[in-house]
Amino acid sequence: MSFPSSPVSPVDDKPVADLPSGSDATARNITNDSGRLHALEQLEVLPKMLQEGILFAGSGATLLLQAAMPGIRDSGANNGGHKELATELIDALQANISYISCLVFGTRNERKILVNLLQDGKPPLLGGGHSNRFAEHPPLQLWMAATLYATATDFYQRVYGRVDYASAQRAYSEFSLLMNCLGVPASTWPESRQAFWSYWDAQVPQLTVSEDAAQFAKDLRESKDMPRWVQSMKPFLRVTTIEMLPPRLRDAYGLRSTATTRALYRTWMGFSVALYPAMPNKWRAYPLKFYQDRLKEKMDVF
Repeated sequence: MSFPSSPVSPVDDKPVADLPSGSDATARNITNDSGRLHALEQLEVLPKMLQEGILFAGSGATLLLQAAMPGIRDSGANNGGHKELATELIDALQANISYISCLVFGTRNERKILVNLLQDGKPPLLGGGHSNRFAEHPPLQLWMAATLYATATDFYQRVYGRVDYASAQRAYSEFSLLMNCLGVPASTWPESRQAFWSYWDAQVPQLTVSEDAAQFAKDLRESKDMPRWVQSMKPFLRVTTIEMLPPRLRDAYGLRSTATTRALYRTWMGFSVALYPAMPNKWRAYPLKFYQDRLKEKMDVF
């Protein structure tokens, strides 16, 4: 399923096993650190969803959707063109995955250290580098966060099936808390899932691909800025990215959906749906644990 001008995947039909739909404990107006830490301890749905390392398979689509937002290409210094932009977006994506892993699965002390660093404008994995320039532009920061939510939501349901309405509402509320912790202004993040998809519908038609888009996609494919285990997944990631992107963007990036890519995608997804949920938790959780450990080392909390 591509990204249409409506929810990436409808999430209102049948429930997914073991996803609770408890009362909302992640109020939008939490503004102090103690309130954030308490709310993070009440997370119910996201820990069950985000523990799945297979969600990382949507990262290629995330990066290409981000790069298609004109403001991301145009904001701030980007003297290295498509190659520098690829590095910046990869760095920012990996940093955000690390932060989210810590906020969802870290200890209270780890969460406290990270929240304090982020609130002080000292992101431990980005520092003062160019990758952090997006935080200075709330609309761009919002789009980057939105692509994380949309691709994770889409790919999770491709593997596990549609999420029931109450769990989806809860998951969105909890994700909103994470975005608040990451510094996305509450005034810009959509207040509800319905508002989010309205925002998404308005943004997707505005996405454009620059003249050097094919080279940008090639830079992502050939980048060595990802860990070794990601490099080994590139054939799967490439096929998944091609089949997840909206056709207009996919074609503009020079990526073709062919009989071969569609067959490979169906094979990969058949494996994912049939066998992945039965794999040991240690294997399924490895990607997020990798990024969590990477952040803990940087924060010196081992």
